[in-house]
Amino acid sequence: MEPDSQSVVDPNMEELFSLFLDEDSDPDVGGGNVSVTLHDDNLEILTLPTPGLRPTKQPFHYQIRDTSHKAFYLRDNSLVAANLQGENASHEEKVSVVPNRRLERKRCPLILGIKGGSQGLSCGTAEQPRLQLEDMHLIELFYKDEEAKRFTFFKTYNGSTHRFEAAAYPGWFLCTSAQDNEPISFTSHPGEAAITDFYFQPK
Repeated sequence: MEPDSQSVVDPNMEELFSLFLDEDSDPDVGGGNVSVTLHDDNLEILTLPTPGLRPTKQPFHYQIRDTSHKAFYLRDNSLVAANLQGENASHEEKVSVVPNRRLERKRCPLILGIKGGSQGLSCGTAEQPRLQLEDMHLIELFYKDEEAKRFTFFKTYNGSTHRFEAAAYPGWFLCTSAQDNEPISFTSHPGEAAITDFYFQPK
């Protein structure tokens, strides 16, 4: 089996993890300071925003292509990889991500989804992983901890391409076939017939 690519810091992931995890307070909870002022016997009450309060968390969105430049698209509710050109380019699915807050941060655990984060990419629960789409929003999964594991992938980055290892199935990697229009699946033999290296660009 080919050894894992050497991992380097991915600045896009630094931003993602910082936004979701490096907070003194939960930015999703509204609130602020109350200012009370008396003007000509009229009581004026203002709610001021808390300093440093950040906007509501939202998934980050990425264009994903394998090293043969095949994009992801939906066919019969399954994710498939193909070279999409011309009018077909509009069918490309972007991948949405949020971090998994309970797994080891330095391994870059990402909860993956499509359709703006409204569907999660699940590995399933069988003996071997099988890619499935589930109607679970990524922000909901961010708070679900154990349930989120089957949607989570450890991402490694070698400076140009990325790999995605299923957190619930160590040693199994997201992959595409060398052929067009084949379903996205998993392999435990990266670097062999299946393609396990991806370009992953923020959109």
